[in-house]
Amino acid sequence: MPNTSVHLPQALLASLDRIAAERGTSRNRLIVESCQRAVEERSCWPPELFSNDHLSDAELRELREGEEDFLDTIENARQSRTRPPF
Repeated sequence: MPNTSVHLPQALLASLDRIAAERGTSRNRLIVESCQRAVEERSCWPPELFSNDHLSDAELRELREGEEDFLDTIENARQSRTRPPF
């Protein structure tokens, strides 16, 4: 299994250790299970959550035009490390 390093505040680490001890498991197992739960919960969003079916044609056009401006702004900001992105 691959390794990764994560820097946690001392208070959070102490809380994780306390919960792991209460459950009779390791800190690592607790963190892995928590990450798995977070990923599963995110992937359980209902498909209609991101649907545009409720938008009119005019609203969809406006949304697409705004998307182009937004992406252009991000791309321009990425090209410069000397000025803030927005």
